[in-house]
Amino acid sequence: MEHTRIAVIESNWWRKSNVSVRGLFDLIANMACENPNAYHYEMANSKAAMKEAIPRIGSYKECSYLYIATHGDWAGLVLLNGETFSRKALRDALVQIRQTPQSKLRGVHLGSCSFTTDRLAQFLYSADVGLKWIAGYTENVDWIESSALDLLFFNELMAREAETEGNVIRRVATKLGEVAPGLLEKLGFKIYVRKRGGGIANLLEKPESSDLIDV
Repeated sequence: MEHTRIAVIESNWWRKSNVSVRGLFDLIANMACENPNAYHYEMANSKAAMKEAIPRIGSYKECSYLYIATHGDWAGLVLLNGETFSRKALRDALVQIRQTPQSKLRGVHLGSCSFTTDRLAQFLYSADVGLKWIAGYTENVDWIESSALDLLFFNELMAREAETEGNVIRRVATKLGEVAPGLLEKLGFKIYVRKRGGGIANLLEKPESSDLIDV
């Protein structure tokens, strides 16, 4: 594998701190590709910057998985300057990616507290965003614990062979349920997919028949 197909957009967490998720993704890329640079990384610290970055980066043909790392709450992604990137702004950006012919974006992981709820997933999937899955947290999360879970998530995602995107994300959900059930519950981690005919399903809850899930 030459590239993880992961793109990361991060907002600074604090004004006087260099804390970053880069080290985590350096490790993931090194394990998957023997190259710590085998992923795309940029920073966005305002609504304007995020609005520009998400559709541009998500449209890169080498980007299949987008990880957005910011503070968060029920209303949206909270950026360094205090602005909130709302669920509508996020959906608009994802629709814009979907309308880009070369886009291969298949999944979005929201690395933020409290934002990735049933309500958000239903709202995003109410438009043609073209995503096979949406992952993230429904609770306020600890940095170390969420980093450990993110590492498990992406390590399993990178272990794909000749599989469909649907089979890959089901395998990821199964693996997380086996090795980290306590973290999943404590952090409120979800992996949402769209059901055929409408509605959403969380792959980490009760098993869903594969013919009912649109992945």
